[in-house]
Amino acid sequence: MITTHTLRGALKAASSTTTALATATALLTFPVVAHAADDSEDSGAQASSLLSSVSDNQYPNGPSTGSSSPNPRTEKGDVDPFYETGDLTPSKAGEILRDQETNISGPLPGVRLSLPKTATKVIYTTTLADGTTVPVSGYMVEPNTPWKGEGERPTVVIGRGTVGQGDQCAPSRNWPLNDAPDPFTTGRLVSLEGLYDGIFATQGVRVFVTDYVGMGTPGMHTYMNRLEQAHAMLDGARAARNLVESRGGNFGKVGFYGHSQGGGASAAAVEEAAGYAPDLDVAGAYASAPPANLDEVQKKIDGSDLMGAIGFTINGLVVRYPHLAEDLNRHLSEEGKATIEDLSTMCTDEIEDKYGYQTTGQWTVDGRSLDELLDDLPEGEKAMNEQRIGNGTPAAPVMIISGRYDANVEYNQAKNLAKQWCEKGSQVVYRDDIMPPLADYNHFIQAVSGGPFGIGFLLNRFNNRPLSGTCSGFNGNGSGSSAANSGGDNLSGS
Repeated sequence: MITTHTLRGALKAASSTTTALATATALLTFPVVAHAADDSEDSGAQASSLLSSVSDNQYPNGPSTGSSSPNPRTEKGDVDPFYETGDLTPSKAGEILRDQETNISGPLPGVRLSLPKTATKVIYTTTLADGTTVPVSGYMVEPNTPWKGEGERPTVVIGRGTVGQGDQCAPSRNWPLNDAPDPFTTGRLVSLEGLYDGIFATQGVRVFVTDYVGMGTPGMHTYMNRLEQAHAMLDGARAARNLVESRGGNFGKVGFYGHSQGGGASAAAVEEAAGYAPDLDVAGAYASAPPANLDEVQKKIDGSDLMGAIGFTINGLVVRYPHLAEDLNRHLSEEGKATIEDLSTMCTDEIEDKYGYQTTGQWTVDGRSLDELLDDLPEGEKAMNEQRIGNGTPAAPVMIISGRYDANVEYNQAKNLAKQWCEKGSQVVYRDDIMPPLADYNHFIQAVSGGPFGIGFLLNRFNNRPLSGTCSGFNGNGSGSSAANSGGDNLSGS
């Protein structure tokens, strides 16, 4: 049985960034196979197996410090004609406007994971909050492995965690595509989530990854815009269907998967699915650390290593709420205005290096935090409230994981989302993240520690397996361990 002592021992060197990342990578790449578990199975057993895979034999020199790729990483200002959309006319949501085959980069050193050699980058149509159709980019991975489960091959639409706001940060412009250098070389460590492409593909599940609105394609990335991230995910599923059917294939069930920003996108997508995309057969959604209540998340993240993401939020809000831009300009200092503009072109690794641990009170004229300022501005309060997830009802079962020791995404607001949906009669499996306190690393590690549960949850939904353990485990046990039973939804090492 996994214990806090065991976890602390396995990750005791996590005070070193390199070791923490090596641990995370090993967790991500441990071979997995789905199975239906008994409810009495210890919910931490899989994490224990994963942690035991971190060994000197697998990573004798830690994570890669270089890349076999001869290509440089994409940088601010780099032009790729594929993403130029001036000659495209978006019309029907999910329509493929452009596609291009691209190479999938080689694996990380020591990674035992088989990926197809190519993926398909696409420009597809999605809908903004006001109903306007726009082009958005993403990519699809068609597995080499046959789907051995029920029905046609399913598709998982993945929303990545916070990669940044600049076009160069877009998932489709980074590893694991385009023979791009690995995340340890580029410093864009959120790209490690690309390993989940391979994990799902080895299970025979098709993968579609969205870049979200304004990331890669022209315009501002509307970070954490509830409707626009939901639409990008749902229309990503439609784009995958259109691509599959254009090749003579049949399209099956759809699931949504994400951590952090991606967790919010997944939660928003399953909540909007019935009204916006009733043509999709949605089987389930996994939302890890979803920012369901931006007000609470901004209070938590201000002053943390990822505080620059607040600038991403502001930049996304002001392009959709022009009166808010006018109000903010009166209250932001010159330093604040310059900082928020600077953040609009940055990737996550850069905001940590340049703005980590600052506070937004440094950006305002009177020293108020941006959270306080938005609360005091009528247009600000309206804008924040309209991004809140939980007012609707999910179209399918959902698993939510929240981390008690997450230093970035506030713990209770994600748990409250699960409670709110349960009160409406929805099927929600909730669990606390299993990890003990690991300084600033808990949010990053949760992308990994929750993965086996989230992947297993979706595979079981695709296979119509019974769901158990819903709407329970909200009290936790104070240790960060899950108080929910396994619900039959995890993975076992093979």
